[in-house]
Amino acid sequence: MQHATPPAESSNTRPPPKSKRVVPRPLIHKIMIWIFGPLFLLWTIGIVITYFIAQHIANSPYDRTLRDHLDLLRVEISQQDVREPIHLSHGAQTILRQESPTPTLWQIRDANGEPIAGNANLPVPDSWSYDTDLVRYRDVALDEQSLRLAYVWGGKDKNDTPFLAVAAETNEHRAVLHREILIGMLTPQFILVPLAAMLAGLGLTHGLEPLNLLQARLRARAPGDLSPVDQEQAPAEIVPLIDAMNGLLARQAQFSATQRQFVANAAHQLKTPLAGIRTQAELALRERDPKQTEASLQQLVRGTDRATRLVTQMLALARAESSDALYAPTKQTLDLNTLTELHVGQRVPDALKLGLDLGLENSSKAILLQADPVLLDELINNLLDNALIYTPAGGWITMRTGQTQGKGWLEIEDNGPGIPAEHQARIFDRFYRIMGNQADGSGLGLAIVREIADIHGASIDFMPLSSGQESGLRLRVSFPLSLPWRA
Repeated sequence: MQHATPPAESSNTRPPPKSKRVVPRPLIHKIMIWIFGPLFLLWTIGIVITYFIAQHIANSPYDRTLRDHLDLLRVEISQQDVREPIHLSHGAQTILRQESPTPTLWQIRDANGEPIAGNANLPVPDSWSYDTDLVRYRDVALDEQSLRLAYVWGGKDKNDTPFLAVAAETNEHRAVLHREILIGMLTPQFILVPLAAMLAGLGLTHGLEPLNLLQARLRARAPGDLSPVDQEQAPAEIVPLIDAMNGLLARQAQFSATQRQFVANAAHQLKTPLAGIRTQAELALRERDPKQTEASLQQLVRGTDRATRLVTQMLALARAESSDALYAPTKQTLDLNTLTELHVGQRVPDALKLGLDLGLENSSKAILLQADPVLLDELINNLLDNALIYTPAGGWITMRTGQTQGKGWLEIEDNGPGIPAEHQARIFDRFYRIMGNQADGSGLGLAIVREIADIHGASIDFMPLSSGQESGLRLRVSFPLSLPWRA
């Protein structure tokens, strides 16, 4: 017997890559980077600048001394003949420290650059120019020693023969002074700068403590606590953040209240039709008479239609009220004439079944609105539903459109019982119904119309009945043609 061998998994099959979770960086780290980064960069630049300043300070007194020795050498040579052996006086030798371990080295060269007297090992100056009385300096290396060399043209012996005078000394003393100046200047910096950075870090940590307290307060809140965040102890810099947070909490609280009210209303309003449906279903099960069973089933169908219509209206109301992105209204250019013609045409069969005359009187000009197509459809449908429900058989309903004073309006009129003046202020409340009215309505139609009108910046007005009418309702919804509406 052969056994089916399961297909081998492809060698190229790899588990999907895991998405990398972005770990937010603490605010204090970012602040410290932007404070201490430039601080230590400037500190490094300052150390480099301090090094060269200390070098200049250390060289200045020794360069002046070296220049004095050069001037002394020129005076000594000017009293002798460079073509003969040159001897320095005892005083000059003393000043030049000829007997010390670190004497001032000197050299005399003629106009051709040939050594005449002094230390012949001293190197030739880097700039061989005949600039009279211009002292030049140069750092050179001789016998593994660093020397500071100064030279000048312009000297003449007693026979007016020009010569080049050179004086040099080791950089040992300069290096010692340079090092001492650096130690004196940098030691306070190496102590104070890290100390200042540490104190700044402590200050930042202490300054951000209100954020930590705010975080602790928010974490300690109950899930349903949407009360405003207290900002009395908050720094002025984060007050706008708290205000924005409180605004968000207020909107969330309003949204939650709307959702809770919607659920409560749905439970309350659906209880009656569902109970009726159950009752009719139980009657149909018990009945043995086919006619009674058919009557119960017809009641069951009517109850189902009523519950379906109620659910549809409540979902439409939730969509109109919701600020959630799922139901966020979109602004499009719509022709009011086209929409009314479409909806009235769709409702003519319903009107004929009820024995009503449904008509349309559209404007001769296009009425272009900036509106949400779904919400505007709901508004027109609910106006027509309301008229079809409350207008008795044999009556008439007329929908009209027009433009006046920069507004496009939609109007519906019927010859039904109308709405008494004392009820007109509350007729737009949810589930509000006039006592004694036997029509099968839910009290949500005009509430939906009001909510959608508010979103579009429209107004709703009770208009006088047409001439010759004693009863009925004439309701007008006026839309701005160019003004922005609430999104």
